[in-house]
Amino acid sequence: MAWRALQSTHLNGGDYDPDTQTLMLQFVNGAVYRYTGVPQHKADTLFQSSSPGGYFHDHIRGQYTEVKIGEGSTRTGRRSTRKY
Repeated sequence: MAWRALQSTHLNGGDYDPDTQTLMLQFVNGAVYRYTGVPQHKADTLFQSSSPGGYFHDHIRGQYTEVKIGEGSTRTGRRSTRKY
């Protein structure tokens, strides 16, 4: 998987593994979530969208199994730059 930055007010970036249909997304608060069973065309569209956050809310959120795997903001309140 290759981490990709996203131009979004909600998402910092993410990556996708087509072999396992796993989408990983890091939100601006630093929280990282894994979404499983996501078809490649949906991940591709998310990464190419002019509004990745909007696409996520309309086509990913609540439709696939999600697991939070990262904690979010650092204690100083700054966004996490950690790449999972």
